[in-house]
Amino acid sequence: MAPKVVIIGAGIVGANLADELCSLGWTNTTVVEQGPLDLPGGSTSHAPGLVYQTNPSKTMAKFATYTVSKLQSLKDQDGSSCFNQVGGLEVATTEARLHDLKRKQGWAHSWGIEASLISPEECLRLYPLLNREKVLGGMHIPSDGLALAAKAVQLLVKRTREKGVKYIDRTPVTGITRAGGKVTGVVTPSGTISADIVVCCAGFWGVEVSKMAGLTLPLLPLAHQYVKTTPIQALKDRKNPPNSASLPILRHQDQDLYYREHGDFYGIGYYGHKPMPVNAASLGQTPSTVSDKNMPSRLTFTAEDFAPAWKESQELLPVMREAEIADGFNGIFSFTPDGGSLVGQSPTLDGFWVAEAVWVTHSAGVARAVAEVLVQGKSQIDLSDCDLSRFEGVQLSSDYVSETSQQNFVEVYDILHPLEPKQSPRNL
Repeated sequence: MAPKVVIIGAGIVGANLADELCSLGWTNTTVVEQGPLDLPGGSTSHAPGLVYQTNPSKTMAKFATYTVSKLQSLKDQDGSSCFNQVGGLEVATTEARLHDLKRKQGWAHSWGIEASLISPEECLRLYPLLNREKVLGGMHIPSDGLALAAKAVQLLVKRTREKGVKYIDRTPVTGITRAGGKVTGVVTPSGTISADIVVCCAGFWGVEVSKMAGLTLPLLPLAHQYVKTTPIQALKDRKNPPNSASLPILRHQDQDLYYREHGDFYGIGYYGHKPMPVNAASLGQTPSTVSDKNMPSRLTFTAEDFAPAWKESQELLPVMREAEIADGFNGIFSFTPDGGSLVGQSPTLDGFWVAEAVWVTHSAGVARAVAEVLVQGKSQIDLSDCDLSRFEGVQLSSDYVSETSQQNFVEVYDILHPLEPKQSPRNL
């Protein structure tokens, strides 16, 4: 008989993990979610969905390619999938970025991802709204695109429920029980749910949940700015369905920006502002009703921080000059000291596992790997790059996690040598 598994969190990672366990024959699973199941209110609920598969880490790239294939396989009743494969375009506006894109193409080819370095003219052909005077070249990956994460979660919940998985929403986890160095259950206001295995997929709340198991999780929740513009005529002319896209997803990493269409208006994400750390415990209890504009992971927009991004966006995409910012928010997601995900079993509590700091891009891949390790004892993808135990004890201190995670936010789109040492902190 399969062991009792409790998954904490019904976002894109938790729902995928329940599904992957089912595919391997484990259906004695309960998923506990503090928010409403239809829109839990975590990072998945506001994620813009851009999926760029190329990564310096082969592990992370393989996670991403599997995630794309799984999202494509998830079909709604009308036959539409959970992935819009519009392709991905990264543009260079400096010579240094052109060289960096060449390195990225090498990673992509090494990991089996089709990628092309293209001229400014080819960039304009793929993306006619670009400012030709700004673009020196680009890299195009046809298999990148947009994940419909919230839709995918609902389809996964439906599929796994039919196989016997139990979902309990609007129920916070308040404790982890243990005996003899092994996890025995999850405590909630409604009682304790017994478990042989507990997997924390709580997103940025994972720090707080892990504390209940005596585990220090090297993760820092940070806010990241995202805005939506007013409608733009050039996008109206493309006749996209509501919230959909037909142009490639676009990255302008020289200015810490990315773009996607939402029907007839743009969505813009920005990493160029100062780091904005968040204490997850300070967010309080998730309300029983969550909406697009009222969720714990969505903080008040700070317009002054976005001002440089708006100016740069109007330079790269002149059609923006006719638009205004219609809506914006500072959305919370997870960063770690080295930018990688956190996957593995607690070194001090058998049976307590984490799958944390996992973005939508890698969600299904991470979930499959965790399921394989739990059921079969090993995964088909090497997990050393995201192993929970890769950090030394000194790297688990709150000061170290805070400083290095914030620095990773600052450098997320920077051109860095793969072995570039940190300038601070150095006196360890």
